[in-house]
Parts: sequence; structure tokens; C-alpha cells
Amino acid sequence: MDNKRAILLLSGGIDSTTLLAKLSSENHEIVAVSFHYGQKHGIELIYAKKNAKKYGVIKHHIIELDKILFKSSALVNHEIEIATYEENELPKGQVNAYVPFRNLLFISTALSLAESININEVYLAFNSDDATNFWDCRTDFVEKVNELASSNSSVQIKTPFIKLSKVEIVKLARQLDVDLNCTITCYQPSEGIECGKCLSCLNKRKTLENI
Repeated sequence: MDNKRAILLLSGGIDSTTLLAKLSSENHEIVAVSFHYGQKHGIELIYAKKNAKKYGVIKHHIIELDKILFKSSALVNHEIEIATYEENELPKGQVNAYVPFRNLLFISTALSLAESININEVYLAFNSDDATNFWDCRTDFVEKVNELASSNSSVQIKTPFIKLSKVEIVKLARQLDVDLNCTITCYQPSEGIECGKCLSCLNKRKTLENI
């Protein structure tokens, strides 16, 4: 099979690491893009680097953004505590870990890079569960950005997991032998230990319990 070139937005989490493994298994040549923006879970970049190396990406860009862009988000602002929840009271709608227009900024950066280096596909690991709390992970958001991009470019966003649940993604991860211990999910880990109480941790626990 001929190699196909793709850009992947890579965090240190389960979803994008599983997508990395999937693209690698399909013989893609991958340019990984990660972002450092003062996030409290900046340790994710360590895991992103490890998995980028493991799966042989041809280039891994870590792009620095000024954290002042996201000062209203508890994920960045140390004066705002990240909301925690009990397992039986997961929130509906936007949560304070939402980062304003972060995904649009990430995607725009990736699209710009893709066009600059003649790559036509940008992959994101959005899934159906993310859409519950983050409007910029939804199908209609991706469709609108793709419509805008296609007006003057051949670059397109690909979201192969967007109709999958986190349970389905973890099942795929296991089929692909992804080392889930080499990922991190928590919004506020302490010395590499996940807090177990933030939305991301509770979603992870719920997912693993349902497999």
C-alpha cells in the first residue's frame, strides 16, 4: 500500500492516541501537531511525544500559544478551580473546562500547516460523547469549518470517530494494542496522577466500567 500523508492533532489522551495508532496501521505518514497553551494538564505533551515516537510520525510540531487567549477557562486560569463531580451527576451542557474557540484555533493552525506543506487531510479525534459538553466537537461545527475550507482549498478535516462513543474508541484501542497507560485523561493531574473527580476522569471511569 502506498503511504498517505496526514496531519493529526495529537494530545496525550486516549482518543487521539487511538487515532494515531489507527492511521499508523493504515500506513499513513503522519505529521503530528500538539499545542502548549498553559494548560493545567501540560503533562499531556510528554505522552504525546512518547506516542509520536512510538508510532513513527515523520514530524511532531509542538506549537506555543499565549495562555492569555484562554484566561476565562478553568483549564488554563489557575485562579479558577476546575469543576469536579460525583459519578452520578455528570453535567449536561458547557462546563468550565471549556476553552473558548480553542478547537477553531487549533484547526485553523493545522489547516494552514497542511496547505503550506501540501497535505490534504487533517485528522481530529472528536467523538460523540465530547459533543455533550463541548459545542466545538460536534458534527455541525466540523461541517461548517470544512465548508469554509473547501471554498478555496483542497484541505479537509477528517473525524473518523465522531459517531463513536468513548466505549467504542477504547474497544478499538485494545484491538490496536494501544497502551492506555501511556495516555493521560485528567484535566488537573498532580505529579502525573489523575484526580479522579474532573469530568474527563469520570468519563474515563464510566467508559472502562462499560467495557
